[in-house]
Amino acid sequence: MPNLLRRLFYVLRSIWCDPSNRGQRAKRILIFVGWQLWKRIINLPLIVGTDNGFRFIAYPNSDVAAGFLYYRVPGSQDIEFLRAHLNGGVLVDVGANVGSVSLLVADKVDRAILFEPDPVAAARARENAGINQLPFEVHELAVSDVQGTVEFEDAGGGSSCNRTVVGFETNVPKRTVRRVSLDRFLDEQAITSEISLVKIDVEGHENAVIRGMRRLLHAKRARLVMFEYLQRTNLSEALAAFEAADYKTFELTPAGPSEVQSGIRPLQNLFACPSEIFPTL
Repeated sequence: MPNLLRRLFYVLRSIWCDPSNRGQRAKRILIFVGWQLWKRIINLPLIVGTDNGFRFIAYPNSDVAAGFLYYRVPGSQDIEFLRAHLNGGVLVDVGANVGSVSLLVADKVDRAILFEPDPVAAARARENAGINQLPFEVHELAVSDVQGTVEFEDAGGGSSCNRTVVGFETNVPKRTVRRVSLDRFLDEQAITSEISLVKIDVEGHENAVIRGMRRLLHAKRARLVMFEYLQRTNLSEALAAFEAADYKTFELTPAGPSEVQSGIRPLQNLFACPSEIFPTL
């Protein structure tokens, strides 16, 4: 019971304090209560509206769905930054899960290419694209630094925490999936349009993805990269890769983008952009 109460307090506090919920905090708390009842009694998907005018299918067993119900804009700080700096081009969404980030910036890009090796999550990403008549491309592929196959966790329900199993053992059920590098994929697909954003959320496999996109950084100059920084992430390796490509790596602070050196807190999204763009952000 104490653990349950702590989790409940954490969620309620998060809902109440989220900047995007200003003016509708009580409403979001009521939605939280309603969603908990809905999952336990009705247990069917709900279609909810997004702040940018699209619709999202919230499955009761999805660990992403709550964000679209509890918050006006899930991950509002990151999403609002992206929306302010995207203006067309191609979004490459690595570790797309159900396509939530792509959906939240869909009106700011011309095209979106999503990578999600979990078949349940990939199917839901296609559903979210379809219900909004968005021409998203969803590829059931893992992204890494080499071609071939790799084991991928399958915790069920389209979990957003499934990991590419490289360099560690896991007790979570696994499946074998195809993997590609971004450079190879973009070359094979003959994609020459500007890459305006590469979003990477692969639960600790970020550096392998970055190693596999050297040409995208050095030659094609992707305008923005957003990648998840976890405690298990080798941040020094990521920083070195971006520095070698003449990119600045930064975090979002109340004062604006701040260049990352070392010693920053994990469990946040970091960003990188070409050095020539950084002063304009």
